[in-house]
Amino acid sequence: MKYRLGLLLLCFTISGLTLGGCAALKKGRTVEEPPEARLEKILLERALEYERKNQPHKALQSYEAALAVLVANKKRLEDSLRTNAEKHYRRGLELQDQGKYGKARHEFLTALRLWPDFPEVVELLKPLQPKPHTAYVVHRVEEGEFLTAIAQKYYNDQSKFGIIARFNDLEDATKLYAGMKLKIPEIEGVSFSPAARVQTAISTSDNKEDSAITREQEMDYDQAAIYQEQGVSLLEEGQYLAALHEFQKVLNTDPSRKQVREYMAWAHYRQGEVLFNHAEYLGARTQFQKALSFDEDWTACKEYVQRSEDAYKEVHYLKGIQHFEEEKLREAIEEWQVVNDMDPNYKQVQNYLLRAQKLLEKVQELKEVP
Repeated sequence: MKYRLGLLLLCFTISGLTLGGCAALKKGRTVEEPPEARLEKILLERALEYERKNQPHKALQSYEAALAVLVANKKRLEDSLRTNAEKHYRRGLELQDQGKYGKARHEFLTALRLWPDFPEVVELLKPLQPKPHTAYVVHRVEEGEFLTAIAQKYYNDQSKFGIIARFNDLEDATKLYAGMKLKIPEIEGVSFSPAARVQTAISTSDNKEDSAITREQEMDYDQAAIYQEQGVSLLEEGQYLAALHEFQKVLNTDPSRKQVREYMAWAHYRQGEVLFNHAEYLGARTQFQKALSFDEDWTACKEYVQRSEDAYKEVHYLKGIQHFEEEKLREAIEEWQVVNDMDPNYKQVQNYLLRAQKLLEKVQELKEVP
C-alpha cells in the first residue's frame, strides 16, 4: 500500500501537469485522446485489478509502467512548448531587425510564457538601458531621416538605433516623421560624437516633469519589468486573470509601482465585466470590489457593484416565485432566503418568504394527521 500511495500521488501530479497543460492549450476544442493517455489508463486499471487479486508485485510493476508513460508524456509536452517558444523567439528577432519593437516584444513575451526559463529571451528583455536621470539630447527628426542615421550621428554606430527606440518607447522604429522630437540618451562607456556635442546642448532628466514622462523608458529591465510587460500583453489579449497573476508578481517585488496598480484595477474591472455578461453576478461583484480597492473613486465600478447585487437578487427572487408557483415550497424558500440574507428590504421578499414558510408548516401538519 505504501508503494501504491506514493506512485498514485506522483502519477496524478504529473498527469495534472500534462493533461492540464494540454487542456489549457486546446481549450474549447474537441481533442481525441492520444494513444499514450489510453495506455496510462490501461496500466492503471491493470494495477488496480492486480491489487484486488492480492498480487502486489504485479500491481507495483503496472504502477511503475504507468508512471514511466506519464513522465514521457510530460517530457513530450515540455518539448512541444519549447519548440513553439523558439518559433515566437525567431519571429521576434525578425521583427526587431525590422525596427518593429512593439510587435517583437509581443513575440518575446509569448515565448517567455511558453518557456519561462528561455535564457535568450530573458536576457533579450533585459537590454542595456540608460539609468534614471541620465543625460540626453533632444533631436528633432528631419524629413527623410532614419533612426540608423541618427544613431550614427550621436554614437558613431548605426547599430545602436535600438537603444534610441527603446528609450523613446517607439513601437515601430521605421515610422518617424519630420519635426518629431527624440531623446538621445548617453550610454555608459559610449560618448556622444564630437559633432553631436557641438550641435546640441546636453540636458538631464533631473526635473520632475521629464522624470514622469520617461519613467517607463528609463526603468531597469529587471525580472519585475518582464512580469509587468507580460501582464500588459495578457491584458491586451483579454486574458485578465493571467494578467493579474503577472502584475501581482511585480507588486510582490515593489508594491509602490503606481502604474502596475492601475493595470490591476483595470484587469479586475474587465474580468468583472466578463463575469457580469455571463450572469455570474457574485463573482463579478467581487472583481469590481477588488478594482475599487485600487481606485475607490471609480464611479463606473461602484455602479457595477450595485448592478451585480441587484441582478443577483433579482435572479433568485424570480426563481423563488417560479418554484412557489410550481408548489416547490422548499426550493422557493431557499431562493428567497438568499435574497433576504443579502437585502431584507428587497421588493416583497420578506412577505413571500414568511408566506412560504407558513404554508410549508401547514403542509407538514397535514401530512402528520392520520
